[in-house]
Amino acid sequence: MVGPTSPETAGHRGVVEGARPRGLPVLIALLVGAFVLVEAALLGLGLLVTRVLEHSSLHRAEIGFEDAVAAHRSAGWTHITGFGTVLGATNTVIALTAVGCLVLAVRGHGPRLPAFLALAVAGETALFVLASLVIDRLRPAIPHLDGAPPTSSFPSGHTAATIALWCGLALGLARTRPGHPLRVLSWVLAVCLPAFVLVSRLYRGMHWPTDVAASIVFALTWLLLLRAILLRPDAGDVSPRRARDPVRRR
Repeated sequence: MVGPTSPETAGHRGVVEGARPRGLPVLIALLVGAFVLVEAALLGLGLLVTRVLEHSSLHRAEIGFEDAVAAHRSAGWTHITGFGTVLGATNTVIALTAVGCLVLAVRGHGPRLPAFLALAVAGETALFVLASLVIDRLRPAIPHLDGAPPTSSFPSGHTAATIALWCGLALGLARTRPGHPLRVLSWVLAVCLPAFVLVSRLYRGMHWPTDVAASIVFALTWLLLLRAILLRPDAGDVSPRRARDPVRRR
């Protein structure tokens, strides 16, 4: 049996229903701290790539890679990779994030999972924008197959946004029914779709390999820190509906 919830206990359940037991000031401080930590790491990677390793063998290898990409382009792959750019575009990510939040909301676990996904994508966007303002890196010197936005080549916003969206959705659905087909499908999409966007952006000459590598690192780090702050440490999540029914919890 579950005893009555005291005011003191209710106050420590967290701002987001089902979150780790923290008050609002602590929760905000942890989120800000995680953001600053990831941004610092991302800027460090950017300065390393664009300053320290600017004339290294790594950069020469990247130039060779881009030249090989340009030499092996075909009409078919040029058409196919265009969908990768659309999939990682800002408008697409915003629309799919809204759909993902709705899917998580109807799973019956309260607002915490939709809030987790929304913060994952919004935080990734802010991290990317700040880094692109500080790290001024030119895009590869091969023909660009997409219009180049007025941002630095470092990091890849398309790649990071796709990772935040689809991996964030998979992590959210992982808190619902174990073994559900939707949960399995979400992990397949979380691997395949970001990989497709990553390859597409490289093929279309919009980023260096180190740009997309940095996006993988910072987007996944941000997601894992956000999960540690907002979500329960246990995998066996119980929805609020089930928590109110002591018979079903046995």
